[in-house]
Amino acid sequence: MPGHIVFWPYSLPLATEYRWAGGVQRERRGVLVRVSAWGAEGFGECAPPIQTPIDAEALARDAARLVSGLPVEADDFLARLDAARPEAELRCGIATAWLSARAAAAGQGLGTFLAGRPVAAEVPVNALVTDKTPEEAAARAKSFVSEGFRTLKVKCWEDRASNLARLTAIREAAPDVALRLDSNESWEPDWSLEHLRELARFGLDYVEQPLPARCSLAEMAAYRKASPVRVALDESATDPASISAILEAGAADVLILKPQRLGGPDQAALAIMRAAEHGVQVTVTVSLESAVGTAATAHVAAMLPAPLPDCGLSMGRFLARDLAEGPAVRNAAMALPPGPGLGLVPSPVALDALGLPMG
Repeated sequence: MPGHIVFWPYSLPLATEYRWAGGVQRERRGVLVRVSAWGAEGFGECAPPIQTPIDAEALARDAARLVSGLPVEADDFLARLDAARPEAELRCGIATAWLSARAAAAGQGLGTFLAGRPVAAEVPVNALVTDKTPEEAAARAKSFVSEGFRTLKVKCWEDRASNLARLTAIREAAPDVALRLDSNESWEPDWSLEHLRELARFGLDYVEQPLPARCSLAEMAAYRKASPVRVALDESATDPASISAILEAGAADVLILKPQRLGGPDQAALAIMRAAEHGVQVTVTVSLESAVGTAATAHVAAMLPAPLPDCGLSMGRFLARDLAEGPAVRNAAMALPPGPGLGLVPSPVALDALGLPMG
């Protein structure tokens, strides 16, 4: 039987609301992808930005049209897919499923298959603090410290007084952890640097996207030079071309790479190599995907140069239910799922609850 691809739309409720500068989300929608080829199976996930309206059923139909007529087992399958110019998240889901099937057929984990060498067996991870009040944020930070986390990423927004109060409470509750800030483009250029100087006393590892992505790379490079804290770019790193431009401009100390946004694990692997050539650190993060997308992202993070930085993979607590049993996090490290390909398969129970057949 020739290789084939199946697409299943899903909707997963959140157990904990996801609060960021752009609002609050309570549901995760996307598309699960399965590739059956070479006597093996591979899985992937299409997870558009959670803050955008997502019609998962329409997305699944669009994905099916993209691959209609493409020979799944052809070596140039991804090149033929790229000729149709798919959206990055659609390409990510399809490419992850296809590559993980190839890796499974070769008896290798996805990361090892892509890197052409053994990769790390586990990835150190940070924890995410999104709580609104100083008291809630401090309690969350203290809880994470008790679980062994050494790095906390704190979502911030345009309310400068709130940022200061929350960071003060978090640092008091967790005096020894590394702190990273993520403003998600909510700080305006006319006061962003002043605000960062005010917050630098908390001993920050870096700040993500302190300027809106609409700012020029020259502005970002100048900001980086003046900043008392290392600057990471996230929303600005949207595709291979933008990443190359950031690196050439010297606009970032750190790149935040999301395989979903880049179009798949293969594209993320290329970006990691380019960043290493420029001496720029990479932190790999998820896009609040299910366990399927998280596993794929963990395989990408395991390809980073040693010593691996703490990556943004530990988001499973936000989901009330999942598509599979996610990769385990112990002592602030996520173990790669054992076995070839992704190392995990969606749970029949979970798929049945969503009305998605495995066959």
